[in-house]
Formats: sequence, structure tokens, C-alpha cells
Amino acid sequence: MTMRTLLVSVLLTLPLLSPLAAQRLAAYGPGNGAIVELQPPMNALQAVPAAIPPVLGYATVPILPAMPAFGDSTYDNVLGHHWFSDGLSLAAMPSPTIPPVGPVPPAVPISPAVLLITGGPVTGIAFDAVAGIMFLCGPVGPVVGVAPTPAMPIVVPPFAIPWVTGPIAGLDWDGATGTLLAVDVAGIVFTFFPGGGPVGAPVAPPFPLAAPAGDVAIDRTLRSNPAGFRPLYVAYGGSVVDIMDPQPTVFSAGPLATEGLAFLNFPAANPPNSTCLCPGTTYPGPLFTTGPMTVGNAAFGLGHGGLPPGFPMLFVFEVTGLSNLSYPWINAVGCGLGLVPGSPGLIPVGVTADGAGNAILPLGLVGPTLPLGTALYLQGATFCPGDPFLGLVFTALHTVYVASV
Repeated sequence: MTMRTLLVSVLLTLPLLSPLAAQRLAAYGPGNGAIVELQPPMNALQAVPAAIPPVLGYATVPILPAMPAFGDSTYDNVLGHHWFSDGLSLAAMPSPTIPPVGPVPPAVPISPAVLLITGGPVTGIAFDAVAGIMFLCGPVGPVVGVAPTPAMPIVVPPFAIPWVTGPIAGLDWDGATGTLLAVDVAGIVFTFFPGGGPVGAPVAPPFPLAAPAGDVAIDRTLRSNPAGFRPLYVAYGGSVVDIMDPQPTVFSAGPLATEGLAFLNFPAANPPNSTCLCPGTTYPGPLFTTGPMTVGNAAFGLGHGGLPPGFPMLFVFEVTGLSNLSYPWINAVGCGLGLVPGSPGLIPVGVTADGAGNAILPLGLVGPTLPLGTALYLQGATFCPGDPFLGLVFTALHTVYVASV
């Protein structure tokens, strides 16, 4: 029986019992010329959700000229391109954690015609990755949709954002609903269709922000926060908060003064971005993916590196949403056991490491086997002579979602 046949047979008979969470955000600071990747607090992975320090930071390539109070970022969860802007240019680069599916586009200046529409340097960008449309806006100007190419042709005519009372600080695209989101400097978020049709009422943060907002990003896993809403993250100063949570946990973007925030379709982990090595070895390395964790990505796969070529590794999926947040140490090395032994939703799949020492499990994110919104836990194990009890080492517990664009 194949991995996909196993998954579909169990998913059709066992409903998900609890909400999971799997996400990574990327904060962009034009003044720093850097991106910092963050993992928000997760109820499914942390017994007591608390702030998690940034898990990864790196310089942008290229580094655009800094323009205080301007700029934004967004992410192409189809091709794996992180777009960013200083207000006058658009550039793209991959995340070190997600290999790009196609060539990274070159940096391009925002055309004078577009800057005339936006009223000067842009403060918001959002990318519809399916249609290939980049939406841009300035602090008070309208939104316009362009093709992010050197000629920058206009494909969606300019339109006003409904309700706005303050300067706009950032944009985001929600591929699950086909809507845009804008945040003003007070952290109030407005949702609307391309063309300007309003969707719902504006959403204000649960407390006054300590600094002007820089950007907004919506959770693409389609999961709910403890209040029953999709998380909606707003960056301000060097902090990020889910404004849809009445009792949110504020977490740090590190040293960045954030003007951009983007949602990356990448599995979350506990411990975050961890390496749980077998003593005296280089395995298993941190989880990696072969592309964005996005619905329709038939080439999606995940794996661990650092193993001897041909070495076996066991991936165990949990499809009922059960986990053990105490992470008991049933062996002496690696990470604790986050799965629940004996659960009827456990699906083991064995693989062997390739010539480069990578144990990769293909997991095409296509329906009906793995439709949008499917959620899975995942933990790996392999032989470890340094463990005196079971002779095994466990990886961190990960959550895998079939996420939207």
C-alpha cells in the first residue's frame, strides 16, 4: 500500500480532533537590509504558548537603498520567491529554508507611471501568485495591480481602499478567499476584493500598538487560533502580534524595524528550527522541504540530511491531530517523543538516504488525498548507537499543512 493510499484511507475515517498550527513568518527591515524568519507561538506544539525567538536571519540579496517609512515584502508560495521593496524598487530572493521552484526574477525599478499612481514610494506590496499580479500602493494613493517585470504593465486598474482613515503601511494577498488586506499605521486591517469591494468590517488590534504598524500577513494554513479565527499578524516596530486573538502573545522580530511581513508555507516545529543529533554524528539534520508547502504542489517533499548514504529513516505521520506536549524522553538523545504510541492515526513510512545523505519523502500536496486544509503531525526516527535505551534518535515534532497560496 502506498503512502498516499494509507493517508486517504485514514483521513476518510478519522476526523481531525484538534486544531494544529504550522507556519513561518518572514519580517523584512529595509533599513537593515535583512529578513528574519519567525515561528509564532503554537497551541498545538507548546503546552503553554509563549514567545519564540526568531529562528533564522539573513541579508537580502540585493540590499536595496534604505528609505525610512517605505517598503514592504510579500511571498510567492507557489514558486518560492520572497519579494521585497524599498519603495522605489522590487527585488526577489529565495528563503534558505525553501528551495525556489523556478529562476529568481531580477530586481526592477518601479516604473514612473506606477509611482505616479501610488503618489510616490510604495508602502505596500502583495502578490497573487496564481495570476502573477503584484499589487502596490502608497500611504494615501490607490492600489494598482502590475506584472512584476521590467516594463511593469498595469493589469488591474487603480482603485481605492474602502474605509481607510490613516496612512497605509502594508498589503497582503489571501489566496484562499481571493481578497487583499491592507493595514494602516494604527494596525487596523481592511479586507477587500481587487477593484475595491469591501469584505466585512475593519479589524483593530486588541491593544494600542507601541509603534506604527509596518505590514500585515494572514495565516495560510486555514487553521484557527484559540479564539476561533484565522490568525492575522501585524508587524509594528520590532514586534509581531495576531490581532485576531483577544489575548495574544507578542513575539519579537529581532533587531528589525519591520516594514514587511510575509507568510511562508513551511512546517512548524518544536523545538523550532532544531537539530536533534545522534551524538558523534551529523544526523538527523533539521527538516527541509523541496518547495513551498502549498496546495497543488505535486513535487512537494520533506526530509532530513546528514545521514550516511543508504542509511534508513522512519517518518511517522499522525493524522488524528493527537500529540503529547510533554515530549517524554523515552530514549537518551535527540528530541522527545511528540507522537502518541498506539494512536490509530499513526502511519509509518520508511525511506533510505540518497548519495548526498538526504532521506527525502515525496508528499504531493494534491487532492483528493491531500486537499487544502489537510493537517498532519510528523516525526522522524533513525538508528543511533549513542542511545543506550532504544538505539534510536528522534527528530523534532513538525506540523505539515496543505496551505493556500
